[in-house]
Amino acid sequence: MAGVSEADVAAAIGRIDEIIIREVVRTEASRLELRRAVALARQPLGIEASQALPPRMQRLVDLLTVALPEAELSRRAVGRVRHAA
Repeated sequence: MAGVSEADVAAAIGRIDEIIIREVVRTEASRLELRRAVALARQPLGIEASQALPPRMQRLVDLLTVALPEAELSRRAVGRVRHAA
């Protein structure tokens, strides 16, 4: 099974931070793992719950937890600019 590509990651979180995108690709996660990690990163996990995840999922959730708030802020800013025009 091939891991996700940069395009897969960008489609899931947007092109916010190239370093995070490359790090997610380096995990060799599948598309299913990426979708699950995005869902987990969007909801607050207790420290015990995140430690119960396999190491690859822990890494994905950690990376995406950082990236997703930036992506959401960027999308909101773009939306405000479009409405103001």
